Amino acid sequence: MSLIQPLKTIKNGVRDIVYKDKGSKFLGFARHVENPEAAMAFFETLKKEHHGANHCCYAYRLGIDGQEFRANDDGEPAHSAGTPILGQIQSFGLTNTAVAVVRYFGGTKLGVGGLIKAYKTTAQLSLESCSFKAEVVYVRAELQFKYPDIGLTMQWLKQGGYEIIDQRLDQDCSIIFNVPNNIVEDVLTYWENYPNVVLIITKDQ
Repeated sequence: MSLIQPLKTIKNGVRDIVYKDKGSKFLGFARHVENPEAAMAFFETLKKEHHGANHCCYAYRLGIDGQEFRANDDGEPAHSAGTPILGQIQSFGLTNTAVAVVRYFGGTKLGVGGLIKAYKTTAQLSLESCSFKAEVVYVRAELQFKYPDIGLTMQWLKQGGYEIIDQRLDQDCSIIFNVPNNIVEDVLTYWENYPNVVLIITKDQ
């Protein structure tokens, strides 16, 4: 069975990380988020706080392997803002992370290359100022079996260090526990060798 591989995410976020270029001021923000709704609420709050700013560009990356992501240029030329912000989240190997860069225009256009550099640098400085943590994402699972197999299942749960959430030990037994998302396939494969035990992946925690 593969080892549990924690996700890298933000522990302590940052606000108002300043980068300036040709009169324009860029403010960087970064924080941990669990879902798209939390990320969008974070961005909307920043837009209200900085309603006088010209742009509030952002990106987030979520889930196992960061497979869910979004980047927004908020009126800047296509891929000149959100994409370089997302690129820094990826470069730092982060997931469950949201980064925003607020721009106050200083009167001099930077060009697409200048914008890419400014948004990338602000995102980089913001993430460099954060502290990080390892986070394991779990899903809820259930083992269903007859009482004679209780020794087998209990030994497996103990060896794996799984957290038992609920159990019913009778003639027909059920044990609900948490399993790290990244080893779900290994766990399913393991129990396929024991036809008297049924493993059901029920839902996200």
